[in-house]
Formats: sequence, structure tokens, C-alpha cells
Amino acid sequence: MDAVIHTKQGPKSLHVCKDGTIENTAWVAIYEEAFPAGQRQSLDDLMQQLRDGTMELDETRDEHDNILCMTITEVFRHPPVLPTFLLACYTAVVPDMRGLGIGSIHRTRLDSLLKNEYPDYVGIVSEIESTFEQGISAEAMDVRVKRKKFFMKLGLQPLAIDYFFPSYVAGEAPIPGELLWVPFTNEPLTKEQLSGMVTRIYTEGYQLPSDHPLISQVVSSIK
Repeated sequence: MDAVIHTKQGPKSLHVCKDGTIENTAWVAIYEEAFPAGQRQSLDDLMQQLRDGTMELDETRDEHDNILCMTITEVFRHPPVLPTFLLACYTAVVPDMRGLGIGSIHRTRLDSLLKNEYPDYVGIVSEIESTFEQGISAEAMDVRVKRKKFFMKLGLQPLAIDYFFPSYVAGEAPIPGELLWVPFTNEPLTKEQLSGMVTRIYTEGYQLPSDHPLISQVVSSIK
């Protein structure tokens, strides 16, 4: 037992951020419910990356082994030059367990575990939908603002960049977003490091060609 939460059905004991496995696919339903099609990688791709070790799956479960929260993190390992870092691609809580503090407990523990596991990495990056985009319904924007506040309360810091993430739906325009991050050191992130991180996200994470115009557009916005 790592933590206890209180629900309408009584207290639940949590086992926080245990390594998930591809054999146990209970996380898939949470993933598909929480993220729209344009933001979801195919399950086949995710499964392969989990097998290859380029992705990590961490789950928080209750005392009955029911999954309550999950995070899939991409690991950008040692290249010849560019910075090494982690991208927390997807974090989601089971719908009827939201608002109970599970996500906060989960992400706080996850950030600590990953910092210990990857001490020489610069930190963990998280993508969120833009809270500055125009033409969004008040209801949708309220969800985005709450999500950003959730991460900011956990200590994530915004990065100065006009970010977009490519849609996984063919033909859809890139999605306006923001990058938040948890640094692993006290050293400030340099413009060169952030440029390298963004380039790796696009070319290795999203598999864009290195000369894709979105890369130069976003990198040029780094302040």
C-alpha cells in the first residue's frame, strides 16, 4: 500500500505507479476514453514501443488490482548530441474516480521515480492542449484550463514556445498546444536544449521528416 483515498464507497488503498505490462491491457479503455482520436497513437504502435522499451507504462491500482490511473512515458535515450529527456505522453484517471486526488498522487510519485531512474536526463516534458487557442467553446476551454492548473499545482513549469502537436488523424491540421516540464536539475534549460528536445519529439516521437516545416516553425518560436 502506498496511499489511501476516500471515495463514496469508502477508503481505497492505492499501489502507486507500478510497472505495467502489455499482457494486462486494462489501461487501454482509459486511454481510448480520455484522448480524442487525433491525439492517440495506434495501439499496435504503442504496444511495439512498450516491447522495445522506448515507452514505459506506469499504473496506479487499488487493493483489488483494479486500475485507477495510468501514464505512458516516451524515453528519448542517449543520442550522439541531442539532449536526453522523457515525454509523459498520456496520463489519465478512470472516469468515475476523477476528482479524488488520484492523478496528483500518481504524477507526483511518477515524477520522483523517473528522476531517480534517469538522473542524467534534463527532465520530463508534458504536452497539453493550448489554453490560448481562439474559437474554442467555453466548456472545452474550461477543461483545458483545469488540466493545466492540475499540472501547475504539481510543480510543472511552462516552456516559452508556440507549440503544436501533429494529429494522428490523416489530413488534420496540427493541434495548438503547450509544453510543460519538470526539470531534473537546477540548471536552466537553454534554447539549444529545448530546440533539440522539440526536434526529437517531432522526428523520433511523431516520425516527421527532419525538414518538415512544422519543426522549423515551432523551433523558431523558442524565446
